[in-house]
Amino acid sequence: MAWLMTTQLLLLVWVVAWGAQTRVIRARTELLNVCMDAKHHKEKPSPEDKLHEQCSPWKKNSCCYSNTSQEAHKDISYLYGFNWNHCGEMAPACKRHFIQDTCLYECSPNLGPWIQQVNQNWRKERILDVPLCKEDCQRWWEDCQTTFTCKTNWHKGWNWTLGYNQCPVGAACHPFHFYFPTPEALCEEIWSHSYKVSNYSRGSGRCIQMWFDPAQGNPNEEGQKDMAWKLMPLLLLAWIATTCSARDRTDLLNVCMDAKHHKTKPGPEDELHNQCSPWRRNACCSVNTSQELHKDTSSLYNFNWDHCGKMEPACKRHFIQDNCLYECSPNLGPWIQKVNTSWRKERFLDVPLCKEDCQSWWDDCRTSFTCKSNWHRGWDWSSGVNKCPLGAVCRTFESYFPTPAALCEGLWSHSYKVSNYSRGSGRCIQMWFDPEQGNPNEEVARFYAVAMNAEAMPHGMGLHLLGLVPILPLWLLN
Repeated sequence: MAWLMTTQLLLLVWVVAWGAQTRVIRARTELLNVCMDAKHHKEKPSPEDKLHEQCSPWKKNSCCYSNTSQEAHKDISYLYGFNWNHCGEMAPACKRHFIQDTCLYECSPNLGPWIQQVNQNWRKERILDVPLCKEDCQRWWEDCQTTFTCKTNWHKGWNWTLGYNQCPVGAACHPFHFYFPTPEALCEEIWSHSYKVSNYSRGSGRCIQMWFDPAQGNPNEEGQKDMAWKLMPLLLLAWIATTCSARDRTDLLNVCMDAKHHKTKPGPEDELHNQCSPWRRNACCSVNTSQELHKDTSSLYNFNWDHCGKMEPACKRHFIQDNCLYECSPNLGPWIQKVNTSWRKERFLDVPLCKEDCQSWWDDCRTSFTCKSNWHRGWDWSSGVNKCPLGAVCRTFESYFPTPAALCEGLWSHSYKVSNYSRGSGRCIQMWFDPEQGNPNEEVARFYAVAMNAEAMPHGMGLHLLGLVPILPLWLLN
């Protein structure tokens, strides 16, 4: 009875808050038993008795057709023209994991809580951060370590001139463990964070299993229900907090990250050096930090830009400016995320970089040389500075970053996301600006901070919602 009353009360809260009961019910049910709006998915899940081999566990309720399941088992199928054997024959033990991954993606109706809207010509939705059971990721990585590939992100950057994916010019084939040194690197990065490795185990009901015995039922139904039910009260609490507390709003503006060299709070720094000087009126970096950023190998991180020979000056200035933005800007609050690393507690993620800034960065660096596509990790630090790992080949930037987006988004593990907006629009972060005209990124930060809290409640609604907060423990207990 308590569970039923709690459910009804929370649904009522959402009805009142949003103004329409149908909208609440629709949002709730759309998390369960749904198919993505993607290239080969059915509109609604239903039985498919003849699903092929590894896709057969979903035959009782599936988002894929029988023909899709058959194509998923081919080396190069018509589904996406993707060739598993782009660096020689993929080991069968490895390939079965990719087939299973494809079956889960195409067939599962239990991924609703992790479906996100996207703007792509071949799909309107994708999955993001699906909590993959840790054993499934570990086995995938172990079975693929000795298979060869030439890229860390298989979503983009391929050579498609023959109609199927081939390694881009200059990319070198190495064993999986070279490009994916840990299970997390494989499972999380290969498909642009479609998965996030869970701390939970198979059978816990708290993570998605790629492999299961259909005779025992589909364990992912329990996992999606658990997540869907948890989303409602937690979102309600978050909504109350963000709409009723000015503190959350101001925490997004004029803030410094909790990182290695950042100040606790922004303030004036009249002597900021050279390219960092635009932030002198209000900065998260000290004068000494700004000076170190301009060195080829500074004491800040001992990072050597010239790891593949002398980096061209026109290219290096973009990396200095990138560092100045990272260390000095107080306008990145909307994109700051918590992290658990030894050298920082926060990072930024998917900062919308103005498209011209990314384009000019790529244009000026195309002929400089590097040996890696992700500069956050995988280096040889045995000498105290970063050197190319064993087997990595120095090639032009264009070989490792075939597009501007590949450079700006892939270089620092998606710290940036290339915006469709232009400089001066007030909708994207400018890496370069004239301080005499003011800091345009202040407006951008305000816009996104407001957008994050835009679902404002009617006057007085906060008090009514807060009065219902005591029922949330009943919900969580049930």
